[in-house]
Amino acid sequence: MKENELIERVRRIAPGRPLRHALNDIQQARTGALLFFVEGLGECKGLIQPGLILEAPFTPYRLYELAKMDGAIVVSEDLTTIIAANVQLTPDTSIHTNQTGMRHRVAERMAKQTGKMLIAISKRRNTITLFIKDHMHVLAPAEILTAEVNQRVRTAERYSQAFLNGIEVVDSLERANLLSLYEVVRTLEKGLFTMLVSREAELPIAELGDQGRLAEMQLSEILYEIREELENLILDFAREQLRHAEVDQFLYKFNSLSEREILNLSAIARLLGYEQLTIPQMMEMNVKSTGIRFVRQIPRIPRHVALNIGNYFGSLANLLLSDEEELKQVDGIGERRATSIKHAIDTYLKRM
Repeated sequence: MKENELIERVRRIAPGRPLRHALNDIQQARTGALLFFVEGLGECKGLIQPGLILEAPFTPYRLYELAKMDGAIVVSEDLTTIIAANVQLTPDTSIHTNQTGMRHRVAERMAKQTGKMLIAISKRRNTITLFIKDHMHVLAPAEILTAEVNQRVRTAERYSQAFLNGIEVVDSLERANLLSLYEVVRTLEKGLFTMLVSREAELPIAELGDQGRLAEMQLSEILYEIREELENLILDFAREQLRHAEVDQFLYKFNSLSEREILNLSAIARLLGYEQLTIPQMMEMNVKSTGIRFVRQIPRIPRHVALNIGNYFGSLANLLLSDEEELKQVDGIGERRATSIKHAIDTYLKRM
């Protein structure tokens, strides 16, 4: 299942939500419970043997009291209605499960068979486990989640600063015509790690609910600058020219890299379009940017126009030699944009 789907489900049972109040009460009472979330009983005919049909408005207290009965409780997916209680769930027993307790075995099989969400609260282990499709997630105590999230925020801050420092080095080396592929890839590694750590923090932040709001704001602030800078750097040093329609898929490959793949600098270089290279070979390979990142720093220059400029001029060095008339030859550039870009070029050249 998609990570975003799991995060959205976890948000529904985060601290402060009505459902979580009920889950906490059940957990503290150590009665155990099995909750099944559907739109209606007709969705899963043959897998449900109804006990007590309620169709009652959802309240945390009502759910808590019903958990004292045997069997599962069926709740509407929008969390507005308790549909039934004392329900027997009968999933296909041939479906593989790694669970040991009866509630958890039933929950995992039902989740795999129906694709629906189930929550099992263990009476013996006193844990809350969410099952959806083929995924299982055990809710962690708030103090553990808080420590984990804080650590990830600090890690993201360190990598983001290293990434921004790396960009300064890339710019400096390019101005001196000494930029190697190794420096580019090593800088990309820091940016990709920032994004990876931030993505990994999304689930525990969602699980913390309101308690994770500060950490969520901190990560948003970190990523505000990093996300676009990373995207521009990737596009700036892609070996092959890219059309606007190809960009999202091209960037998606970088965003999908695992930690192990990010640590492999050769893998990052391959995604950029370079053949299998060793680190010494990357150190020896001189590269030049296409000017995309330079242009994206100019206000009101959209990505597709920056791509057109990069494809037209081929390198930042060529772009810096252009005049307004030549700039206007590029698709998407009129009088105003040509003037803005030329002004940015003149300012850049004065600083060199």
